[in-house]
Amino acid sequence: MAPVTVAVVGATGSQGGAVVAELLKYPERYRVRGLTRDVNKPAAQLLSAKGVEVVSADLSAGSNALIGAFAGASVIFGLTDFWASCSSAIEVQQGRNLVDAAAATATLTHFVWSALPDPVALSHGKYLHVHHWKGKSEVTEYINATYPALWEKTTTVLFPNYFENCLTNPASYLPKNVSGTYVHSFLHSPTTVLPNVSIADTGKLVRAVIEDGQQYFTKTIAFYAQSLSEAEKVKVLGEVLNVPTKYTQISPEEFQQGLIETVSMTEEDALDFTEQLLIFETFGNVYARDEFIQAADIPGLSLTTWKEFIQGHDLLGKMNHPN
Repeated sequence: MAPVTVAVVGATGSQGGAVVAELLKYPERYRVRGLTRDVNKPAAQLLSAKGVEVVSADLSAGSNALIGAFAGASVIFGLTDFWASCSSAIEVQQGRNLVDAAAATATLTHFVWSALPDPVALSHGKYLHVHHWKGKSEVTEYINATYPALWEKTTTVLFPNYFENCLTNPASYLPKNVSGTYVHSFLHSPTTVLPNVSIADTGKLVRAVIEDGQQYFTKTIAFYAQSLSEAEKVKVLGEVLNVPTKYTQISPEEFQQGLIETVSMTEEDALDFTEQLLIFETFGNVYARDEFIQAADIPGLSLTTWKEFIQGHDLLGKMNHPN
């Protein structure tokens, strides 16, 4: 049987890159087509050298520009990036362009959509500024309402907090050395849990979903390895690294102001980020709802734990030199 073509949007990014890396392990099953805005950048050239068919694609250029990039694909892994523009309107339009092109792909048998849940619905109208969730949920609704045939072969994957945030933004995600004790300040109570995963495991999940096909059509998968509080993560970090740690709860206002001051977020984006966390503080782990398939329960899927992630990375070095 000839390998099927899988088109991966954002092939040089963290999600798409993980999907590409996983599928490349099985050349007898998959022919990987990587979509990226700039095919000449080093990351794209590296993929090409590994045998990926690298194709130029700009989600803002309209659906017609994407139809050619998707031509002949049996599977599409689609995503959008709110933080590239910090505009929900732009993200929604990009998502619609992607979906329109996917719906026009006659060879498509499976559409895997990287999404986030509807924050307004989950919070019963309490939190209205979580734009980076809302835009993706609107695209999900667009698939369902506009393209019933596409929806029948769509799997929606809800992405959580990444362990890798500790590597890309250690100043915000790791404890700070305060007179020899590593202190992490966060807005959650010590018992409030978040869904967590290693983004590097995205490829494993997507391959499992592709290979089981129809079992996951029209389903939503909550993609996380563990429900962990920030206090528990700090505790485990200290135990593995053999250093003293402390967790301190701060107010949402302090947290939001910290985002503005330390990572130069706008007030609107800082409110967005803060409110997403308040959803979990107020309503618990909304990813654990019965309506979602739990990725950790998928047979044969082994996801990296927080302890394993710590053991595999130099987090102490990041804690001592966060900038």
